[in-house]
Amino acid sequence: MQKTAIGGLLLATAMLLAGCSVTGEEAHQSLVEEIQYRGHNPFIKAAEVKELEKRIQAISLAPDLYDDPFGVQFNPRNMAILDNFKDQYDHPGMMRDINLARQGFDAAVAAHYPRIGLATNCDLASSDGYFMNNDDQPHQFDWQFIQGDCEDGLVQGVARVTATKPAKADFVGRFDRGTMLEGVFTTTQPDGARIIQIGGVSFDGRVARLLSSKFNVNGYQWHRFGDFAANNKFDGFGINVWGYTNKMMVRAVGTFENDELEGFAGKQELRTVGDGKFWATWLGMYSKGTLNGLGAWTNGISHIKVGQWQDGEMNGVGYGQFASYESDYHEFYAGRFEKGERQGAFQVLAQNSFGEGTKVEQYQNGNYIDDSEDDFDFGQLFAVAAGAAIIGGADIPDAAKVDIGTAFMADVMSDTGTTNMQSLQNTYQQQLQRNNNVPAVAGTAQQASATAKPAGGLKTYNAKITCEDTGVTNTIPVPYRTEACRIAAIDFAQTFACNKLDQDRVTRNCQSACGDPQCLQQ
Repeated sequence: MQKTAIGGLLLATAMLLAGCSVTGEEAHQSLVEEIQYRGHNPFIKAAEVKELEKRIQAISLAPDLYDDPFGVQFNPRNMAILDNFKDQYDHPGMMRDINLARQGFDAAVAAHYPRIGLATNCDLASSDGYFMNNDDQPHQFDWQFIQGDCEDGLVQGVARVTATKPAKADFVGRFDRGTMLEGVFTTTQPDGARIIQIGGVSFDGRVARLLSSKFNVNGYQWHRFGDFAANNKFDGFGINVWGYTNKMMVRAVGTFENDELEGFAGKQELRTVGDGKFWATWLGMYSKGTLNGLGAWTNGISHIKVGQWQDGEMNGVGYGQFASYESDYHEFYAGRFEKGERQGAFQVLAQNSFGEGTKVEQYQNGNYIDDSEDDFDFGQLFAVAAGAAIIGGADIPDAAKVDIGTAFMADVMSDTGTTNMQSLQNTYQQQLQRNNNVPAVAGTAQQASATAKPAGGLKTYNAKITCEDTGVTNTIPVPYRTEACRIAAIDFAQTFACNKLDQDRVTRNCQSACGDPQCLQQ
């Protein structure tokens, strides 16, 4: 999709649907009324599936509004999506930085670094800091010191640097022994687009949490917030926001691996319904960028689906809710899908203003065959679905669920019946063990460095940590052997001392640089 200033016009929901005079807003309101009146799908028995249905219904209930003020803040639909991830990031902090980026580089610097040292003769240890930019634009720069704090001839504390090669850029932020840690960065692309980055600085071996905003000359904005590796890609938690002139839209949110959704995540894509275009929402377990495992979907105007997915299609046990915007007809259903199509017997609860009734419908390759009163064992179907313990389970963190959906899908499709829960529990334990014992950074050289005991004696560095939200400053002793571990340990101390919501990122960096998730290098 071409993301332009006028692209926001595609977001309008006041469109006629094919064959009737119902607008998108009226269709959405019809779905809202049915959800509020009918409640939850009675065929769903598993607590985890009920939980996911509740989440997708909450998204469906929220209106997808546009125009003022939603060109500069998230509308109710997008906030309902983000609410599923509120324990993984600081939403007010992200919005503060987005608004500062809109005001420009100087405003962001003034807010984050009101005091810059006055020394003018300092050196940087390196220019290895990596900044988010278009793939065909520079990511690293030949930095020259302007002014700031110094210690032993190296930049130490807050300082300003500038670059003219390979492109003009400016940076103000916090340094440690001449190494960039965090700050505000800006550059202008050849087409006039402005890039502003606020937050941590990535470099080889270090993932940083930051905001990268791009401002096109036509008014379109692109905001990426989350954990970035030194390859311009998400590696950890991330939020990808498309900023039309009349709407801020969450394009994708959740856990990423090498810029692809991997784990619990959500996304939105534009879909055509009748003569209108609407943003559909997917939420659930992803693998390599597509739903694989327990997932849910809604088009926001008539349909909700919850169940098992494989390669982005419903595949396995599925449940649905349909509310007609042309009449008062409503139904809940449950059955089995194969490659996105209904297959076999479906149990249906049909409802309208005259009453309700249940029936069994037969399908073959998605085509309706007939109504049936056979003795199909739906209890067995639900028993299999009950094994889908992917979401919920407070003792299983989202980060430990990456491959569980795919493993469970194999059990469902092989009809192994009640062995699914045991298989899934084994997968949980294996995943947790891997998270606790295996370094998170790929690459044999990096893994070897993380597991081997580094040469040299154990040193202690007294890191001065200032929490920007409270202004409280503490000195924390940091044990280290290698420079990479020292930098990771400072980041770890800053994050935990200031109670930031990116603790998974810093523990992964510690594991990579120090061989220990708490940076306790031995």
